[in-house]
Amino acid sequence: MRKITVVSILTLTAFLFAGCAGVMTFRNPNKSKEAKIAGGAKAVQPVKFEDFENGTLVGSYGYANTAGGANVKYAIGDPSADKAHGGQYCAVASYNTGTNSDWGCGFGSASSYASGGYFDAGGRDHITFWANVPENVTFYVFINEASANGADGEFWNGPSITGSGKWVEYSVPFDELFKNIYSGSQMGNNAFDPQGIGVVGFQIGGNQGKDKFMVDDIWFK
Repeated sequence: MRKITVVSILTLTAFLFAGCAGVMTFRNPNKSKEAKIAGGAKAVQPVKFEDFENGTLVGSYGYANTAGGANVKYAIGDPSADKAHGGQYCAVASYNTGTNSDWGCGFGSASSYASGGYFDAGGRDHITFWANVPENVTFYVFINEASANGADGEFWNGPSITGSGKWVEYSVPFDELFKNIYSGSQMGNNAFDPQGIGVVGFQIGGNQGKDKFMVDDIWFK
């Protein structure tokens, strides 16, 4: 659970399906998803949250369970050492998850393609991203709403994901997000508002060693 001060993580149920094509999708089998295009409705085009090709991170930050010895640094990768999934640049978190198994560290940033302090992904129903995470390291994606464009500042966490040691594309439907009851607004509408996104980030579980977490090409579709 994302929180700057030390807290225990709310246990999340993971739904993991790995394919040879390198795409992993997380979905609740007890929930059906209606097609977004029906009766001749116009298709909603994907929107790019970040590809890091501007060579900078906007509003980036990291947090860690310092009581357990964890730390993290989130920055644009060095193209000569950190091969991106696409283009020249990716983002890299150099992390140490410490010795406390409750939680380790997290990091996030806003979008360089945002306008007015928020990113508009209205009409989309899932987030996709490419990540290169050490094999068997567990993490989750989080999406924090802005307090703008009809969004009310709630924070949302995805299900647990396990790294594969190579670049993999992950897809997380919005109906698999869980509201963060420790951080973000607790006075909102208790519904994810994609039309006003502030931050996309990742949290790594504790006591999993130290290494690099690489991320690239974050889209809402």
